[in-house]
Amino acid sequence: MLLLGGVVVSGSDRKNLWSALDFRLSEILAYDFYWAVAGAVAALATAVSTPAAVIRAVPVAAGLVGVVVGAVVAGIAVQTAFMDQAFLRKIRTIGRDPTRYIAPFLFTATTGVFSMLSLLVLGTMSAETSPVPLVVASFVAALLTVWTMTSLLQGLSTLVQFIHLKTDALDVPDDVSWSARDSNRHRPSLD
Repeated sequence: MLLLGGVVVSGSDRKNLWSALDFRLSEILAYDFYWAVAGAVAALATAVSTPAAVIRAVPVAAGLVGVVVGAVVAGIAVQTAFMDQAFLRKIRTIGRDPTRYIAPFLFTATTGVFSMLSLLVLGTMSAETSPVPLVVASFVAALLTVWTMTSLLQGLSTLVQFIHLKTDALDVPDDVSWSARDSNRHRPSLD
């Protein structure tokens, strides 16, 4: 445990990627998920009728996922760079978790990693592979690939919200000081 200015900055309440990805079911079952299911069903039908077409699509899909993951990682880096200490104090004061603003990007990067792994499995197959493993691998790879690409829109929406929040924070003094660990739990006045 590290104590900095009376505030615990690490210890038993340490957050990790999986806690940042703690979404409500309504956030997961958004339009990007339904597009992913539609893409997976299309890949399944293609794998049944024309297996060679699915195999030919693997390099293109892998390239697209790589571009999306690279853009997402760059977006996370830029967004977190704008989370200076004064801004984070303001976020804490209004009771918001700053990781909520990067969570959609983290989700996209995570689905991208699993997409790449599934595309790697699919890439080891050929048109002569037994139909069942080919159909299953095609379905999973398409689901994760399309979900990765379409979930980027959710991240961009959150980025717009973050920019508005950052703009709203301009009107609040930078010297806001409130510790979430205060025993009296009273928030300071933002007058």
